[in-house]
Amino acid sequence: MKTIELKHAGQYLNAALYEPSCAAGEKYPLVLFLHGAGERGENIEKVLDFTPGADTFMNSAWQKEHPCFVLAPQCPDNQSWVPYIELLARTLYTLPREYPIDECRIYVTGVSMGGAGTWALLTTCPQRIAAAMPVCGYADPFAVRAARHVPVWAFHAVDDPVVPYTGAYHSPHGARGVGTRMVVSSLRSAGNRDVHYTAYPAGYMEKTWHTHPHGAWAAAYRDEAALAWLFSKTRRDRYEAEMICPGVYYIEDFNDDSMYLVEGREKALLIDTGLGDGDPLAFAQTLTTLPIELAVTHAHLDHMRHSHRFPQFYMSKKDLPLVSRVQDAFPENTSTAAQVIDIQDGDVIDLGGVEIEVAEVGGHTPGTVVFIDRAHKCLFTGDALGLWMQVPMALPLSTYRENLLRLQEKLAQPGYTELAFLGGHRRQEGGVHPGEPYVPNSYEKMEDMLVLCEKLIAGEIKGEPYPVNFGEPAFAASYKTANMVYKESVRR
Repeated sequence: MKTIELKHAGQYLNAALYEPSCAAGEKYPLVLFLHGAGERGENIEKVLDFTPGADTFMNSAWQKEHPCFVLAPQCPDNQSWVPYIELLARTLYTLPREYPIDECRIYVTGVSMGGAGTWALLTTCPQRIAAAMPVCGYADPFAVRAARHVPVWAFHAVDDPVVPYTGAYHSPHGARGVGTRMVVSSLRSAGNRDVHYTAYPAGYMEKTWHTHPHGAWAAAYRDEAALAWLFSKTRRDRYEAEMICPGVYYIEDFNDDSMYLVEGREKALLIDTGLGDGDPLAFAQTLTTLPIELAVTHAHLDHMRHSHRFPQFYMSKKDLPLVSRVQDAFPENTSTAAQVIDIQDGDVIDLGGVEIEVAEVGGHTPGTVVFIDRAHKCLFTGDALGLWMQVPMALPLSTYRENLLRLQEKLAQPGYTELAFLGGHRRQEGGVHPGEPYVPNSYEKMEDMLVLCEKLIAGEIKGEPYPVNFGEPAFAASYKTANMVYKESVRR
C-alpha cells in the first residue's frame, strides 16, 4: 500500500493505492472506491479504516482469487466528489499508463456520497468503466442515461433515513438528485439491460447486520454474487450503439473503433468490424432484421478483424498485402482473396433505395476508401482523415494529396455538400496528443489536411518526434484542424 497524489487542472487529491503481486507481462483490474462524507479530511487512514469498503478488494482471500489494484482517494473536508469528477475521470485514463492495469476492467464503487460520486463518474466517462456498484447513492436521473451501456448493480435500504431510496434528494453538500430506485428506472428506460437493484427491506440492516439503515454497504460488500458479477465484466466484448438518423447506426467497441450500420430496403451494410472480442455481426443483427453485408474501408486489424464472419465482403484489393498482418494477430481470421469483392472509385453498393458510393482516397493504406451515402447524407471516412502516415505501406504524401483533392472536387458537387463526416475512431477525433480538443472530421478538416500535406512536402512545417512508429522515426504535425503522424520516407 502506498499514498499517491492525483492531480489535474490545479486540483489534487490524496489517495491510497494498493498494488497486487504482479507477474511480468500481466495486467490486472482496477477498483476505484469512493468513500462517504464521514471519511473526508487529510488522513487517508480514515478511508482505509472504513469497513467494509476498499478492504473488500484488498484482503488476502479476495486478492488470491482476484488480484487487482485498488485506488481509494480522499475527499477534502467540507467538499463532495462533484468538483473532483473530472480529476477522477482523468485518473482512469492516466493510471493505466503508469501501472499494469487492464483498461478494459476498471470498476467503480462507492457509498453514500461516494455512491453519488460513482453515478457521477458513470455519467462523465461511461466508456472507461467496465461495471459499477453504487451503494445508497443518488444521481441526476437524466444525466445518468449516458451510462446506458455500462453494467450496474446498485444497493439501497428502503428505510434509509439519510439518502432516500427513491424520490428527490438535496444533499447537504449541495448536489441534487434522486434515490437509487429512480436512477435505476431511468437507466432501464434509456435501454440498459444489465442494470440490477438490490433493495433491502425495512428493518433488514438493523436486524441482520446490526447497523443503521443507511449502512447498506455492510450487506452489499459481502454479497458474493454481486462481487463475482462485478469482476466478470469487461469492456473488451462490449459494443455500444446509437442512431445517427433513421437507417444509420453508430457502433463503438472497447478500442474506440467506430463502425456503422446502414439500412436500405433490401439489405444492410456494416462498415468495418472493429477490434472487439465480441461478435459485431451478431450485435448488428440486434439493430436490424435485414440481411447484413460488410464493407471495409481499409485492411487494418482494427477495421477488419472480423471479416471472416462474412462469406464475402467489399474491400479494395490494393490492400490485400496487408491482410496477412491481420491474420498474424488474429489467426481465426481466415479471409481469403476470393472472398473480397473489389471496389474502386465510383462503384456503387445498392442496398435497395440507398446507394453507397465508393471513393478511393489511398494514403493511409494503398486501398483506403470512403463510402458516400447521399440518401442519409453521410460520408463514412474510416481513417482517411485520421491520419496515420507512419504505418506500413502508407503512400507518399503527394499521392495522398492528389487522392484527397479528387474527393474534395466530388464533394463540391450538388448533392454532396451537406454530408455528415463519420470517422473510423469517432471518440479519438482531434489531436495526436492526449488531452487535445475534440475536432470532428469535416469539410474544414479536409481542406486543412490538404494544406498540411502541401506544407510538409515543401518543408514549411517540421513535425515533432512521435513515439508510435514502425521501425522508422515518426513525427507529428498539425495545421489548424488537421493532424498527422508521418515518416520521412512518405514526406519526400
